[in-house]
Amino acid sequence: MGIIYLSVELTLDLIAFIIGCAIIFQAKDNNQKRYWGFISVCIGLVFIWENVGWLMKVSDNPSFRFMELLSIEKMLKWYVPASIVCLFPIASLRPGFLTPVKVLSFLLPPIIIITIGLCYYCFNGNFTSISSVTDIFSKLDRLDIKLRLLIFSMTIITPLILVIYPLTKKYSYRKINGMMYLFYTYLFIFLAIYILFTLSINEVVFNLFGAMAIIFTLTFSVAYMISENPFTIYKLEKIGADNETYSISYDVNDDNYISPLFTLIDDTLKCEKPFTDKDYCLKDLSFKIKEKESVISDAIKSAGYTSFKEYICDLRLDYFKEQLENNPDKNVKELMFSSGFNSRATFYRHFTKRYGVSPLNYFNKNSN
Repeated sequence: MGIIYLSVELTLDLIAFIIGCAIIFQAKDNNQKRYWGFISVCIGLVFIWENVGWLMKVSDNPSFRFMELLSIEKMLKWYVPASIVCLFPIASLRPGFLTPVKVLSFLLPPIIIITIGLCYYCFNGNFTSISSVTDIFSKLDRLDIKLRLLIFSMTIITPLILVIYPLTKKYSYRKINGMMYLFYTYLFIFLAIYILFTLSINEVVFNLFGAMAIIFTLTFSVAYMISENPFTIYKLEKIGADNETYSISYDVNDDNYISPLFTLIDDTLKCEKPFTDKDYCLKDLSFKIKEKESVISDAIKSAGYTSFKEYICDLRLDYFKEQLENNPDKNVKELMFSSGFNSRATFYRHFTKRYGVSPLNYFNKNSN
């Protein structure tokens, strides 16, 4: 574990912390974005703390070697963030679904196991030394070995169940994109490294675990910086193309539930088109329909949108297409600004993500 490697990782940890702070600041009513920001900040801080400690150890003792197998401390440090991060596929596919009560129900097994592990770690402290995997089986009659194996099993099973769960469901309004598959790929690779990290004393695996953790955090922190929901896209307009039909339900227990308030919001905005003002915000809509911002945000999320910003962006894209059909003499730039966008890069990114083709190519095709 070299000083240069630790210094590079320390720099990446600091970047993760800074980006996490920026994500929290720009999240507004996008809860999953805000939570990812907190995760990035926490991971950055924890790794900064640990890497500063390792840097001091390595500087004082370059021949330092580590560490025991099935370490409760290592397993619990993995279990906490892994269980939370694995909820993001569910949150991404069903915005507004994960209320505090539902989050608590999903995280109940990790909370119980973590509490048991911390109690044993803090109040017992009797740990059998393990130097190899064979030692585990030869000392299986000891209580601490059984407890550590239970914790190890749960730290693998729980994240797997949480990430597989959303794949077993059918969703009315959103579908998985390439970034979600990258997310899954990272998680499974990370899980394999974690297993090696817990069952072997290997400097290479230790460094790989740290590097993978911070690269994973940075990759999706950057994705959240440029997107409201990097893992899924809104698919309501593609329902017909996919030969799928969904009926809107006003029963809150139905997966196809849409708040009646959303119908009012949608009709109001599509009729009056206030979103063509680039500065239009949730506060303006709240004032217009005399409803709390949080209530409006929840209604928008019931229709499958991640946030007010994502919803308004979709309305602007629809209006751009409408303008394009009605004003073929205008160019892309004119139509973009008249639709409410104030950034060419943002407009091109959102348009391409939604329609799979650049605005210019779409414009040329429509003109022809």
